[in-house]
Amino acid sequence: MVYFRRIKIQRSGPDFAAFLCCKKTEKSENFQVFFEMKLVSALGTEEKIKKTSFKILDLKDGNDGYGWDFMNWEDVENKFLVNGSIRMECNVELREIRRKSSRKFDDQDVSDVVLVVEDKKFYMSRLFLSFQSSYFRALFLGNFLESAKSEIRLEDVDSESFQFYLEVLHGESSITDQNIEQILRLADMFDTPTATRRCEEYLMIFPTKISLKTKTRLAVQYLLEDLKQKCLNEVRTIADIPDILSIPLKELDFRLARSMLKKA
Repeated sequence: MVYFRRIKIQRSGPDFAAFLCCKKTEKSENFQVFFEMKLVSALGTEEKIKKTSFKILDLKDGNDGYGWDFMNWEDVENKFLVNGSIRMECNVELREIRRKSSRKFDDQDVSDVVLVVEDKKFYMSRLFLSFQSSYFRALFLGNFLESAKSEIRLEDVDSESFQFYLEVLHGESSITDQNIEQILRLADMFDTPTATRRCEEYLMIFPTKISLKTKTRLAVQYLLEDLKQKCLNEVRTIADIPDILSIPLKELDFRLARSMLKKA
């Protein structure tokens, strides 16, 4: 989600400057903002328009705005300023930046089952998925109606998350701060230890902007014992504890909570 705070306008030396201010969050970094600012005269007979775009990811820490020196201040005074006020309009469009797939699952010649997720078909190997997942092993080899079908629809799954999940199973480096919770959810749903382990390694080893609180919640929720211990080790001062303990108690492992309280 992207939080737009305000339109900021000000005199900047000899110029009139305008900015669109928004809040950068972990879940907003895969968005691009397209915006248009329009300065309109009091009678609506004259206007000045500027357009631009920027990626939320490119906003530097501590910088919540993007804009320009809009026009010369003297022109603003002569054409747009009336009784100390001006009229400024802003149109904003958000577009999600879709990551290109690392691998396509469309090779019909080497597949023996088609998994349908939403409106997308994934051509897969029963043997490979059965080896990776007890869920798929039971689905393909058990006494289910679907076992004999060549095309099986999966419910409660979105196609983009399933694409990431399959890429991870096939050894691709597809885990990001933005999709790791989706992949962990599917790894848990389909009982896929390989995908779970790779997510845990990502959270432990790779540089990430995911907070200690979120890491701890994921460690408890998905039984990531090594990550849980690492999170505990990162609690070094009393100031670190309130953030972790703000996780609802029902989600916080008792032994972990007790260990943190001992550090206090």
